[in-house]
Amino acid sequence: MTPATNSSNESPKLQRNTLQLRHAIVMAVAAMSPVGAIFFNTIPQAGLVGAAMPLCYIIGFGVALLVAHQISILAAEFPTSGSLYTFVTQGLGVRWGFLAGWLSLISFGVAIAFVFLVMSANFQDLLLHWFGVHLNWTLWYCLFALIVGAVCYRGIRFSLQLDLTLLMFELGVCLLLALIVFIQAGKTGQLTLVPFTLTGLPQQSNLLAGVILSILSFVGFESATTLGEEIQNPRQSIPKATTITLVLVGVFYILMSYVATVGYGIHNMAAFTQDAAPFDTIARHVWGNGFALLIDFAGIMAGYACAVAFLNAAARIVYAISREELFPRWLMHIHPTYHTPTNAILALCGSSAVGLGLGMLWTPIQAFAFLGTVLTLAALAIYGLTSLACFRYFSRKRRAQLEQNSTIRFGWLRYVLLPWLSIIVISGVIVGTLYPPPPAPLHLAPVVVLIWIFLGIAVLRFLQIRKPEAIRQAGRLFVVDETETLS
Repeated sequence: MTPATNSSNESPKLQRNTLQLRHAIVMAVAAMSPVGAIFFNTIPQAGLVGAAMPLCYIIGFGVALLVAHQISILAAEFPTSGSLYTFVTQGLGVRWGFLAGWLSLISFGVAIAFVFLVMSANFQDLLLHWFGVHLNWTLWYCLFALIVGAVCYRGIRFSLQLDLTLLMFELGVCLLLALIVFIQAGKTGQLTLVPFTLTGLPQQSNLLAGVILSILSFVGFESATTLGEEIQNPRQSIPKATTITLVLVGVFYILMSYVATVGYGIHNMAAFTQDAAPFDTIARHVWGNGFALLIDFAGIMAGYACAVAFLNAAARIVYAISREELFPRWLMHIHPTYHTPTNAILALCGSSAVGLGLGMLWTPIQAFAFLGTVLTLAALAIYGLTSLACFRYFSRKRRAQLEQNSTIRFGWLRYVLLPWLSIIVISGVIVGTLYPPPPAPLHLAPVVVLIWIFLGIAVLRFLQIRKPEAIRQAGRLFVVDETETLS
């Protein structure tokens, strides 16, 4: 498929070549929120696998690299703000591509509300615990939504620069904690390799569930692919950013999960899983209340950076789909000065009210867990579609190349084995997430995702009738060289 030149120059567009490799890395790291993930995911994980949490993250790291392989080679082929929507469209066709974009909308959109919930609830507890100030979480939810929305509205470079500053703070605090724990554990002879082996598992353990939690900690790494139209040398920068990010965050997860087990005590994992803030406890034990306060603030800052990254990514996906007239055209508006998809940002901030409503209906923690499950199922479905799209697209492309030049190697490992292995693993993770059925209200999450998919099918059918030409042209807008955006 050969794109045709886009001749529409009258309206502002995303600013080309305004970002560098480091910005994509910052965006992907912030979206994964490694500090927030390690602070919160290890709590239920300790109850599942005990001291073997580092082993789970090693396995999860390998799975994340497997899934990222397909996304990276497609990002090199199709640099675009449409991200996985464009990739799936190119590999599987417009119908599946639209559904991937539709799932991306709920995945990223829910992620924003998900992060606002955990930020606001934890900030309420932090103020009450440390300063005796009680202000309801709903106030902080609204305030965080306004702040994050304003920062993203202001510009992509501006927002990512703030994210970089916060990431340096939160990761620095965690690495300082790791250093202190290593020094103290080394002095007392508590450093051990048990957490990296099956001997770290308790008698009543669930290694598969523990590994699934570690895999889910990597969700969001693909957010950097939405910068394909704004970053310099996108074909090289996006795949590099994805790989570098996964390696950095993977090492961080393994390190900090080991710090959690050694710092809390490998024989105290039952108490760890009952502790609402185990890293706070470790920090207080090794260096007092002041350091524990820094750890608590690092968790809040991680949530802010994550929300900014998800909002930036979601807005660009909405912009890309709207640009092709599959969503309302007013959502494709780009600010003439800041070069941001401002209407998409405002719409997504407004849609985050869903999290506020669910938190008030249930509790913030219940709503957080529910939205996290919805986010997980949608993201896994998109990853599966992307892996299948990778196989289909490159099978066709390499077959055409082989017809022209029989000396070219097909690449069975890269274009067949790895994508299908990824599909099998993702399918297993989805089954492991759904079975055994989670408790209420989490059991409603798959129902919500299915309803969203059927709604997307209905919207697609409507578009096929009302806008058949837009459907035929979908997914064709991407950067084909370093200087020109074509459609």
